[in-house]
Amino acid sequence: MTTAGSREINVTPLIDVLLVLLIIFLVMMPIMLRTETIELPPQVPNVDQEGVTVTLKLEADLSVALDDGPLFPNRELPGRLRPRLENAKAVFVDFVGGVPWSQVVSTVDTVRGVASDVSRRDVSVAVRIRNE
Repeated sequence: MTTAGSREINVTPLIDVLLVLLIIFLVMMPIMLRTETIELPPQVPNVDQEGVTVTLKLEADLSVALDDGPLFPNRELPGRLRPRLENAKAVFVDFVGGVPWSQVVSTVDTVRGVASDVSRRDVSVAVRIRNE
């Protein structure tokens, strides 16, 4: 015959409490994530025109057009590009498939040279091919 007490701990109430806490955390976590507030910076209505991009199109006959303008010979590029780079942030050099790669690289070098002449070393130059 055993006496009134048992030496083993009854863990059933402990497991019940842990399961209830787990369910509470699982329910509350998505609610807490949805109520996260984000503060956005204020909008500035008068932003200067510093973010202008220039598109330079290089054709198969090695003529060049600036921003959908008229075509002109490649040798006139530095003179026509210089005033446009005053406010430019980026220059895109578009070319068709028939243009030799050496001419594309030469045009990119010309753009970078003109940008350094007008003290605009922060102008980005990107090359992209046109499918025509």
